[in-house]
Amino acid sequence: EILPGDEIILLITQYLQYQTSCESQQPKTHNLIAAAALLEQAMDHSPYNPHLKIAAIGVYSQLHAAHRALSIYNDLGVKQIQLDSCSYLILPLLVRGGLYTSAIELSSSILRLHGSTSKDVKDYASKSFQNGYLLKAKEMVTFQREKMRPSLQLLHSKGIVMDCAALMNASDLNGGLASKEPRSNVPAVKLGEVRGLCGGEGDLAKAEKLITDSESHFNAPSIIHDAARTTSLRDFAFSDNRDMTMNYFEILYQNRRLTEKEMMSESLMRGHIHGMLVRAVMLSGVAKAPKKGKVPKCSEEMTYRYLSLVDALERLNQFSKGHDIEINDLEMELLELLCALCQAIATIVVGKDNDSMAEREKAVVSIIESGTKILGSVRDSFKSFAYNTIDDQSGTMVCQLLPDRVVPTYILIETTTTLFALFGWGKRKRKTKPAAAALAELALSFRDLLSDLMHATSLFRAFGDENNSTDVELLIKNALDSIIDRQADVAATHCEDHASVRRAINEVSVSRSMTTDRVDPFLVEMWENLGSFDETE
Repeated sequence: EILPGDEIILLITQYLQYQTSCESQQPKTHNLIAAAALLEQAMDHSPYNPHLKIAAIGVYSQLHAAHRALSIYNDLGVKQIQLDSCSYLILPLLVRGGLYTSAIELSSSILRLHGSTSKDVKDYASKSFQNGYLLKAKEMVTFQREKMRPSLQLLHSKGIVMDCAALMNASDLNGGLASKEPRSNVPAVKLGEVRGLCGGEGDLAKAEKLITDSESHFNAPSIIHDAARTTSLRDFAFSDNRDMTMNYFEILYQNRRLTEKEMMSESLMRGHIHGMLVRAVMLSGVAKAPKKGKVPKCSEEMTYRYLSLVDALERLNQFSKGHDIEINDLEMELLELLCALCQAIATIVVGKDNDSMAEREKAVVSIIESGTKILGSVRDSFKSFAYNTIDDQSGTMVCQLLPDRVVPTYILIETTTTLFALFGWGKRKRKTKPAAAALAELALSFRDLLSDLMHATSLFRAFGDENNSTDVELLIKNALDSIIDRQADVAATHCEDHASVRRAINEVSVSRSMTTDRVDPFLVEMWENLGSFDETE
């Protein structure tokens, strides 16, 4: 249902976003605030126009207000097959906004949709055959085979579930996020408390369950097999079922959305990483301690898991260096660190034929030291990125890196630490064992990186205008001026009492606070746990 003034509001907010994108320096936050305020007013007066809500999601996405965007998306009432065609509006933003539990819930809904559709198509096609409707049966089977099973949204959802599993917060499940609780009341949560690997004792059992669950095409862990069969994007057949026509009003400014290539690249990269991660945990689970200073003998199971991990590393290396994969330097360096840690695990457990403990330790030390050098480059890259961008973009980068690279790195460091202790290279022997000293240096370097990430999230919480001003009244004035300057007299009367602008600012502030409240606890937990490597603490 569209009211007469709705199209005018859409056009005005389009112009405000266009003006923001044309700024030569940092984007003018007050223009986006003005657009959000206009759309909030418009949604109050025209609550049944979905395009106003879609436009508002786009504006709040640029303001990095994931929680408010999610609330508006929920008001759209997306369900059933629409999940496959409309979820792209919000799903990437949930990850960039640190709302990992909500991202898992939405992705799981997409997985359930595809699982139930596959079952229903079989039943209905069978009934159509029985009743003589052969063409209808063929249409249903073709739809399932060509549209649903190879759905790009299905693949993307699998990757998100696998990536965010360890970051799930039980208090946010089943609408718990809607409460907007103050920071002091956010329930304590630990890495891997609900599901996912976490570098702890229960990882082996979790990894074995992931392998079992991966056998079903509609389970998230099956992305491990999808990635294992793919060394290039050209190898993957897909169907992009996203409905882009709903963004018809984006005539002056088009919100950036993931391309097909980006969705495939991100999703398959996640499949490769988690395939490597699961295999590393599985291999460490069958490791044997040395006896009388001699390396343990390799069992058949140990050799099989070792070769499986080596193959996964080779596939990941080939995939990441493909000419059709776009990956920035920071992510590539962290990927190299992950590979180095997996190589260290493989070397510890199996090593080379007829090697000695001294030779194995020397080889491991070399790998760990190379990982420490990579971490130094990672810190430089992140600082450079943070220096050359505004604070909210640095915070968004942290939210993306946490599930994609940071948590897997932490898991492998903890797994390597456990193996070192098994081989007599524990933390307390850093002064007598070169391997223990090398690992301590790497762990503390990674801890420093976590400190950098926490600093970025603290700046992300501090919301202000383009000059980082926290003067709310000044921001309100600038937002109102940006509307009046465009001679939007009708819209300006709605915002004249400042209420709608203040409301938009509050929504952004609350959303950003909720983001940091759900990201910081995991960073702090990892930082504190790695403190055991620091002799001064």
